[in-house]
Amino acid sequence: MAAAVSHLNQPVMLDGDASLRRRGLGDLGTVLKQQGVRMRVGDAHVRLPVDMHGPWSEVSEPLVLRRDRSSQPASALLLASSLQAQDVEVRFEGQPRSSRHLALSAEIATTCGWKGTVSEDAMVLPRWEVKAPSDVHLPGDASMAAFAMLWVRSTGGSVNLKRWPSPNAGLGCELLEALAPELGIAWSDEGVLQTVASAPEPLSIDLCDANDLLPPLAALLALGPGGRIHGAPHAAHKESNRILSTIEVLQSFGIHAEPTDGGVTVEGGQSLSTPAHPVQASEDHRLMMTATCLAAQVGADVVGPRLHRVADPAFLERLAEAGLDAQPCMVSP
Repeated sequence: MAAAVSHLNQPVMLDGDASLRRRGLGDLGTVLKQQGVRMRVGDAHVRLPVDMHGPWSEVSEPLVLRRDRSSQPASALLLASSLQAQDVEVRFEGQPRSSRHLALSAEIATTCGWKGTVSEDAMVLPRWEVKAPSDVHLPGDASMAAFAMLWVRSTGGSVNLKRWPSPNAGLGCELLEALAPELGIAWSDEGVLQTVASAPEPLSIDLCDANDLLPPLAALLALGPGGRIHGAPHAAHKESNRILSTIEVLQSFGIHAEPTDGGVTVEGGQSLSTPAHPVQASEDHRLMMTATCLAAQVGADVVGPRLHRVADPAFLERLAEAGLDAQPCMVSP
């Protein structure tokens, strides 16, 4: 939305809920300001709310965009490029992250008439006219399967996983199926998940293209073989600093984990304990969902009972059918 309205010759205010306000525009805001978009914000990090007034100034040099924190600014520029007044070249800096998501954005744009290109180092954004087809296929969010796995591991129950995407449509999350046996999850051809013995040796998991999996995978490592999650320094730039916030949530349940430059290290074979205080989800739906799955075993007050709705509105209802007793309550600050 920010990339699209930045081309308008009129003022626009963008705002969002508490979780979006924590994220803001980040590197996209930096690029837009460099292109002459007037921005008025109350935060040095260009967080929401923000007043914007375009359009872009004439682009004479390639834009430079960091790719080591997120692919979302690149996707935003690409998907809004039909509004450009001229062709634009974008050069990337830093190690690319979440490349599969940017590739999906390019694939969707191509079906709508986009003729640009994306490589590891740059993308070319020509002017184009949107001609949307009658149908565009969007894969489901495969990352939600990590919470199904954590529920199984935490409660000893079983889950029937539906509509699991093909590996090409997993956007990096297809690694869950490959990791399942080592994490103590039997994953049948029919999508039935059940608990089994986990691997005896610690795991090393690269989340360069799937950093959203960090919270539930860290918990699964703690309950299973332990190990190291790496390749996800960009997880620090989510709704919360997801590396540190994940460690705090796990600590609430008596689980010890250590931060690293690009992830966490977790000792395996740990046991859960009931939190002595309300578990803070830091306005982050993935932390709230991780805490909920752990609380199913030992009980807990989890702050943020509606956070899951941004990703999986029926999350609590499905868990209630599986035996979770979740009731809204007031907790002391």
